[in-house]
Amino acid sequence: MRRKKWTPYCRLPRRKRRDSFIRLRQKIRFNDTVYGGQFTSDQLLDEPGRPALYNQWADFYFLGGDGLTIWNATIVTAVQEFWDTTEDMAHTRAWEMLTPQEQSAEAEMKFEPIWENGVRMYRLLEKPKRIYDKFEGLTYREYWDKLTGEIIRNEPPEVFESFKTDRSYRYGIGLNMVIHRNEINRASIEEAILRFRGIGETDWRAAEPAPRRDLPTESADAVYRRMKLEIPAQDHP
Repeated sequence: MRRKKWTPYCRLPRRKRRDSFIRLRQKIRFNDTVYGGQFTSDQLLDEPGRPALYNQWADFYFLGGDGLTIWNATIVTAVQEFWDTTEDMAHTRAWEMLTPQEQSAEAEMKFEPIWENGVRMYRLLEKPKRIYDKFEGLTYREYWDKLTGEIIRNEPPEVFESFKTDRSYRYGIGLNMVIHRNEINRASIEEAILRFRGIGETDWRAAEPAPRRDLPTESADAVYRRMKLEIPAQDHP
């Protein structure tokens, strides 16, 4: 059976876009004590005691200036963009070293049925550990991590503050925002919205990349593993 094709938000009739705009405006007003009245989100922001390093991205919605547009936004710090870029580079290189058969085996997911509160559910089975001579006796995931670290040390990519729109979204217009801030919180989101509106709500990229000194020197996995080890020591001096 052929699935019904959906229409991107930006191609909907004006009346439907206006109705959606008004509903979101009401939601933003209803949540203004939490998010400040400029946007709304399904995420918890400004959580007390949460380390800034755990606040590197957020999804949120805000209104365009034309009375019709809803911006369906994802915002990340330059640090998170750097990590995502280096991991993507490493993944591509490692993946291309696998044969089609090896790629199929790595991509395969198997599930087993389980019962929880009388309801049948499915649990993802752990994959068998596969090591490869081409990966220096490492698994695919281990080699991917190794490559990520090497890229960060030897060929770190440039990362730019930017706004990039995507008009294929079903709800609102997609917007990917990269900002050079320590963390994503209410204040940084409000600042990004103000900047986006100031340039005319369009695509933009900074003329200069974020300074290399402000970007990580190790992978996200390495940083988070160390933080998890340090937190108990802080809790129990």
